[in-house]
Parts: sequence; C-alpha cells; structure tokens
Amino acid sequence: MMGLLTAPLTLVRAPVRIGLKVAEIWFSTAAEAARIGMELLDPDPGGGADFSEYRASTHPDYGVGNGGAPDVAYEAPTAPVAEPVAPAVPDAPPAVPDELIPDHVDEEVVLVAEVAEEGAEDGAGAELTVEPPWDGYDRMTAADIRDRLAAARPVEAAAVELYESAGKNRRTVIEAATQALRR
Repeated sequence: MMGLLTAPLTLVRAPVRIGLKVAEIWFSTAAEAARIGMELLDPDPGGGADFSEYRASTHPDYGVGNGGAPDVAYEAPTAPVAEPVAPAVPDAPPAVPDELIPDHVDEEVVLVAEVAEEGAEDGAGAELTVEPPWDGYDRMTAADIRDRLAAARPVEAAAVELYESAGKNRRTVIEAATQALRR
C-alpha cells in the first residue's frame, strides 16, 4: 500500500527537483554576471578615486593633493654655471662595460657593399606582355573560344589561360582552358 502512494509522489517530485536545480544554476550565473558587470563599471568599490588634480582654481582646496603647486619655494640661480656638455647622440645604445663585451664583437660599422642591378633605378620587376594565343582571338566570343578549346592542344590551352588571366579574366574561358589542360 505504501508503494502505491510514494510512486506518484516520486514522479511529481523529480521534475520539481530538476526545476529547482535549473533555477539555482540560473540565479548563480545571473549573480556572477552582475558581479562582473559591477567590477567593470566600478573597479574600485571603495570609491577611493582622487580627483583633486581636476579642481577648479576657484575651489577652496585648489592646489591640495596631486596636481597642485609644490610646497617648496625655489630660487633662481644667481649665475649660470658653465660645464662642458658632451654632445647628445640620438638613439645611442646604453654604454656596456668592457668586461661584458666579448672579444669577438666589433662595434665598428663596416659597409660591406652597395649593390644594385643595372636598371634598378627605373623600378622593380620586369614588364611582361602576353600575346594572344592565335590570330583573331580578341574578336572571338567566350563561347567561340570554349568551342575551340574543346579540340585544342595543351600548349594552346595554357596560352589561353595565361592570356585570359592577364587580360579580360573571363571565368568561363579560364575554366574551359583549365579543363582542356587536364585532358
């Protein structure tokens, strides 16, 4: 008799327990997201930010704290002191003690060679001109070229592919040339 009463309660209790567990996970996730959001909005929860350097000159505490005038009065020097000053070397590396420099390291700058190919002053790279694969090619339609490629030798197909990729770049002609090269 007792089993008949507890079985329905077990069936009802299981979904309720699952629902409560899901709610617990959801609330803990939401709380963590809120905590992270608060940290992003206010990284210093104590509110200890010091903005005294941004006070207006009319504020009673102007000059107190960071950004204010120094507490020490300075006097101008009575006579300029002339000391020899070494000329500044821009972007010079820091000095290294001699005992740290290996014997095989030479600090002198040595120009090995200045070499340029003839004509380099005119610009880099060669100019390449690709001639049409056959006479009258430029007057042919893409369909006419594809028909001719059906019976073309691999040399002609390669020439068509190169010429099209350097010129009009018609996708259908390039695909037909590529297909002709695979045969």
